[in-house]
Amino acid sequence: MAALELNLTKPGDTVEKLVLNLDKGERFRVRLLWDGEVDLDLHAFVAINMGQGAKVSSFADILSTYNVKRVIRGQTVGTLEKKADGSFEIYAGALVHSPDALDGSADGDDEWVSIKPDTLNPPAGGAIEIPLLATIHPQNSGRTFRDVKNARFIVENSAGQEVLNVSLSEQFAEFVGVQGGSIMVEASGSSFAAVGVGFNKDFNQVLSHFA
Repeated sequence: MAALELNLTKPGDTVEKLVLNLDKGERFRVRLLWDGEVDLDLHAFVAINMGQGAKVSSFADILSTYNVKRVIRGQTVGTLEKKADGSFEIYAGALVHSPDALDGSADGDDEWVSIKPDTLNPPAGGAIEIPLLATIHPQNSGRTFRDVKNARFIVENSAGQEVLNVSLSEQFAEFVGVQGGSIMVEASGSSFAAVGVGFNKDFNQVLSHFA
């Protein structure tokens, strides 16, 4: 199968262990917040895991601002439709992404993703895995999370409990991206697994590990 690869340019860019909850009504909110002019992005995949790792097979599985339809130098790229409020979704709203924030100027969350695991159907003998990632947009070349003020990656469950709360600016200072964790969706219910792995690759290089 050909590798999946997304255009990492945005309009206006210059060219150059388990926390378990078996309640099938569980919901998760993934929050990314920071201060300053650096552009961070939040991403999630809907992948199949049959015991050999999470695998993404289609652009329809990728919730990312890089996968939103947009025109770059006269060419339409991306596959997801942006709603009137700037948000976008996959799997009929099972995963919804906030409007893309180009800086950390918002009060509270700058970007967020809401996830309804019980609307997804895991395969027999396997699970759906939803990796959750935060990255620095490549246009901010040369910067790591050390250069981003007060960057935090938070995951909350439906009870409002934080199952993950990490400082990207401090705990992942030397990296340009991090997989905070994964949400696992199985026949018995959903769970969150903290990962906490930093990387210094662009989004497509990270995506290749799930293809």
